Amino acid sequence: MNADRSSGPALAAGAATHDANRASHLLGAFHGRGLPPGWLLVAAALAACWLLLFDQLRSEWQVNPQYNFGWLVPLLSASLFQRRWGVRPAACPATGGGLMRGVSLLLLGGMLPLRILQEANPEWRLLYWVQGFDVLGLSLAVLHAIGGWRWVRFFAPPIVFMLIAIPWPMEVETGVIQGLMRFVAMLTTDAVGFLGIPALQRGNLIEVASGIVGIDEACSGVNSLQSALMVSLFLGEQHRFGWRGRLGLLSGSVGFVLLANTARTTFLVWAAATRGIETMERWHDTVGMCVMVGVLGMMFALAWALKPKAADRTTPRADRRFPPVAPIPRYIGVASLGWVLLVLAGTEAWYRLHEGALVPSPAWSFAWPTGDPEFKRLPIAEASLAMLRCTKTESASWMSAEGDQWRAAVLRWEPGRNSAQLAKGHRPDICFPAMGARLGEDYGTVTVDVGGLRLPLHHQMFESGSRSLHVFYCLWPDKVSPRSEGLLEDGSRGSRFRAAWAGNRHVGQTVLEVVVQGPESGAAAASLIHTLLPGWIKPG
Repeated sequence: MNADRSSGPALAAGAATHDANRASHLLGAFHGRGLPPGWLLVAAALAACWLLLFDQLRSEWQVNPQYNFGWLVPLLSASLFQRRWGVRPAACPATGGGLMRGVSLLLLGGMLPLRILQEANPEWRLLYWVQGFDVLGLSLAVLHAIGGWRWVRFFAPPIVFMLIAIPWPMEVETGVIQGLMRFVAMLTTDAVGFLGIPALQRGNLIEVASGIVGIDEACSGVNSLQSALMVSLFLGEQHRFGWRGRLGLLSGSVGFVLLANTARTTFLVWAAATRGIETMERWHDTVGMCVMVGVLGMMFALAWALKPKAADRTTPRADRRFPPVAPIPRYIGVASLGWVLLVLAGTEAWYRLHEGALVPSPAWSFAWPTGDPEFKRLPIAEASLAMLRCTKTESASWMSAEGDQWRAAVLRWEPGRNSAQLAKGHRPDICFPAMGARLGEDYGTVTVDVGGLRLPLHHQMFESGSRSLHVFYCLWPDKVSPRSEGLLEDGSRGSRFRAAWAGNRHVGQTVLEVVVQGPESGAAAASLIHTLLPGWIKPG
């Protein structure tokens, strides 16, 4: 039984020898030494709520490389919970039970409108956080009912750890990405200059004699930063550090990421300047993997250094059997689980009821001006295609007779669960800052009439170095509600709520993006679009 007193893998190994005995205690309700049937149903309902959250997040985990680590978070959280379970404090009588029951009912009731909103807006990160805190609150309420506030405080850390798998709000993430890209580009420019390589920083771009090297999200360290933060939180809880130790791990993770990725970009810029751009591109992923391994190695080394060197601080092992729990009426457990199932069925019924009323949007295609000077097709990079997951892509650039430089792209997603999420993830306010441009002006919506087809475009101006880029963007769904006031999905809260109210989900999406460089003002750019776009759009 000595293994039961140890920590980490030894604790898990010791617990495995008692699986059969533990199962009998969980399923039995004799003498209060197991979990009564009513509580078993409540636990099943809570597990279903967590599974619904993970199901909602898995699209982000699949599509966004920054959150690939999300698949590990539930397993790590379960491991941390198991570790605390073996040394848990004694349960204490629950106080404030009426308040907690009221909060639980409120959280359960909010699941239905939340689920309906998520179906129409699967990429809306605010809803991820609302759902995450909803399930977290339900989990803490169950712990309170079983073990009182003492258990809530003791078991909160491994449960709160789950929230690290939720993507950051887009505004926060974009700000961090842009800040890191520019900061790393600045450090890299100084570093290669020290090595005797002339380099010029332009936003998140570094220009050397052989070409331009872009500091993208991977090079800036965002990917490794997200993973390092997760590892630092895990190690802090694994070793049960105090707040100073955990803060030290978090600070160390940021420092290690900046150091490692500056070294990475310096090497890549050196390779581009001395060996050529193609050589740099061949080494890009390999060097990135080395950086990730190096950062994780430094994190584990820092955790080992911060770990107290005092001899075995063994905490007496708690009784591994489930503590005595007052039974609850079985109908409460049945109602909890039934409500979760009703949320799923009700959401599906809502959308099926409304989908029959949706009407097809007018069809159109883009007639490329192949006769204009310098017209050329532009291939989209493989890395971008892997993230966009488009069904069809077209892109080209050309110059008008007036000397304006134009570029356009038409992206198509067939109907599917992630079609809206993927399409809405390709917006100028997301993609252009990632390329080093800065949003200068937002002119709102420009509506162009093309043979009776009213095409709404969101007009924004971005500054890239000394250039001003006027961007016109339209997200065109295959179907809309006949009550829709407009076809433009502008990402506003109002349009998101209207999409859910209309039962608009999983429909195919087409994105049109037109960029012009040359007009001196927003009004001049809008006038050009009104004049030229009707010649490029073919209704039908």
